[in-house]
Amino acid sequence: MVVKYFFSGLLVKWVTGVDDSMVHIPIIANMAKTRRGRIAFAIGIFLAISFAILMSFLFAEAIRDIPNYNVFSAALIILLAISIYFDIFLKKPQKEVEKKLKAKEVQKEIKIKKISLKRFFKLMGAGFLTAFATVIDDTIAYSSLFLTGEISHMILVVCGILTATVAQLFVVVYFSKEIQKIPYKKNITIVGLVILAGLIFFKVL
Repeated sequence: MVVKYFFSGLLVKWVTGVDDSMVHIPIIANMAKTRRGRIAFAIGIFLAISFAILMSFLFAEAIRDIPNYNVFSAALIILLAISIYFDIFLKKPQKEVEKKLKAKEVQKEIKIKKISLKRFFKLMGAGFLTAFATVIDDTIAYSSLFLTGEISHMILVVCGILTATVAQLFVVVYFSKEIQKIPYKKNITIVGLVILAGLIFFKVL
């Protein structure tokens, strides 16, 4: 079924986005005190993920030239899961991020209800840089979905990734406290990536 490509993009973004959200939440909470500010930050994250999708497409083009590319791609995803387990490869634990934010005193209370256009773009830029640092490794997972080379399939994958992105950003902006209470967040990401690696290895995706 062609629709599986849409749902594969949806699923992979959800799996890889769980741990990223844990990094984004404390930063949004400390830098953006207003709803408009949180939206600006979320737009920056969306742009970074869109850029990551483009990088994934280019990376997939290179992978397809490798013999048994499905084995190579599956191995990369397993390495990604290992890197997440040990908090390496551009992954920053939540406590580390919070400590850095406190050091810069960005968590001072902002009483202004309306933010200026200049600050809006600053928060957008902060969202982009924050997300870019955490989604670079996710491009490995995204690229595995572009290996078919079929334009129609890749469009569905992109739609799935972006749909999941919008949903996750909505949840992060409005329900960040509830997300932090979810247990075994890292384990969910790792198990999801291992399953994805298996599906790629056996050419199900």
